[in-house]
Amino acid sequence: MNTQLPFIIPILVSALATFLVRILPYYVTFLDRLPPFLSRSLRLLPIAALGPLIFPGVIVDFPNRWYAGLVAVMVSSLIAYRRNGMIIPILSSILVTYLLLL
Repeated sequence: MNTQLPFIIPILVSALATFLVRILPYYVTFLDRLPPFLSRSLRLLPIAALGPLIFPGVIVDFPNRWYAGLVAVMVSSLIAYRRNGMIIPILSSILVTYLLLL
């Protein structure tokens, strides 16, 4: 009997479940008939779920200078709010964190 099979099946099922949850909001048509605020909230839910996964690491990764991560998050949030992009906010947060950790 193959000993890798019991490990591969849960991994594939988890990958499929994750994929369906992330792709479903883009192809579900009833979201267009909901009120605009509710529709937008449901479309942003996968992005909002990343917050609890990422934010604790911002504080824990730099125990001596915990403020560096928080300032970087605030700067990148402001830039993302103004520019509606991802690359510049990410690069700005890296730069701010680097400068504060020097």
